[in-house]
Amino acid sequence: MTKSARIAAALCMVFIATGCGRVENASQAANGVAQATRQAGNAVANTVQRAGQATDRVGQAMGDQAAVTFRQANDIASHLVRSGYASRAIAFVMGDVAYVAIQAPSAAGSEQKNKAQISAYVTSAFPAIRKVYVSENPDVYARFQNFQRMMQQGHPVQGVWQNFKTSVARMFPS
Repeated sequence: MTKSARIAAALCMVFIATGCGRVENASQAANGVAQATRQAGNAVANTVQRAGQATDRVGQAMGDQAAVTFRQANDIASHLVRSGYASRAIAFVMGDVAYVAIQAPSAAGSEQKNKAQISAYVTSAFPAIRKVYVSENPDVYARFQNFQRMMQQGHPVQGVWQNFKTSVARMFPS
């Protein structure tokens, strides 16, 4: 064996023995970091959700019944979409009042429904609902999406309700 071949063989043995050049070691370290990051993110999300639930209990104890009954109404929204009243819908209910933001179905192949028809449909399909406010405004729909996202992220219902109440007073003036 020549001197250069011996040196090359020795270097290969050193690399193999120390793990240099092995991708698995780097991948394992990267996977460990990724897993730790996911666990930390989950812990933060769980903490936010628990804090939101605790705030909701405080709101209930302090007697804000409006916040207690405020909820997202996926059943109403999906009914409106399935029945052809909207291509997309988001609904919130507070007591016996429903607030609905819709994206109207495309004009091709569907009859345009007016807000009174939509309101009548919701009150007939959901007898517990007595009053329905409907908006086809894209800005209102975007705001409702934000409220929906906040609720899904575990924000306190009390806080979402306060923001919602303020917005609804502007969106649906009496």
